[in-house]
Amino acid sequence: MSSGEQKKLQRQEVLARLRAIPATTREEYSARLRGLLSPHLEGASKTIALYYPLAHEVNLLPLPQEYPQHHFAFPRCMPGRQLQFHHVTAPDTQMEPGLMGIPAPAPHLPIIAAEDFDIIIVPGVAFTHTGARLGYGGGYYDTYLPRCPRAKVLAAAYTWQLLADLPTEAHDKLIPLILTP
Repeated sequence: MSSGEQKKLQRQEVLARLRAIPATTREEYSARLRGLLSPHLEGASKTIALYYPLAHEVNLLPLPQEYPQHHFAFPRCMPGRQLQFHHVTAPDTQMEPGLMGIPAPAPHLPIIAAEDFDIIIVPGVAFTHTGARLGYGGGYYDTYLPRCPRAKVLAAAYTWQLLADLPTEAHDKLIPLILTP
């Protein structure tokens, strides 16, 4: 079985597991993970990349309200598997349907340059303790992260997203810090 086929199979298995978790459990774990992010978000103004969570993902949407001193940006998927991040102050009102129906920032919002990020919080389907990440298969973050040389890159993940091993390819970027409850 090829690496791509292995990734697809693992992605399906983990997503099925995540979708089966009760909403109340996901909310509880998301709150704990926001607490674990706190030491990374304290202090002076920072520019932080977030993502709009799908129903089965860790919900970090309260962070802009909890840390108003920071500038938060959300991704918009662009042609050529590129990401463009826009400054968002109110995710509830400044997002619109994007690629595959995933909420994305309105295109008129200010763009944040890749080199301006202090922290990038990356979504994913599964992770390993050594930083391997299984995304959704588009390669958007693998393409974007090399453009952010000074950013601290991390992920917040449910325990159910941690696997002992994941197939990786040369273009897959490791996530140096993965927070779990």
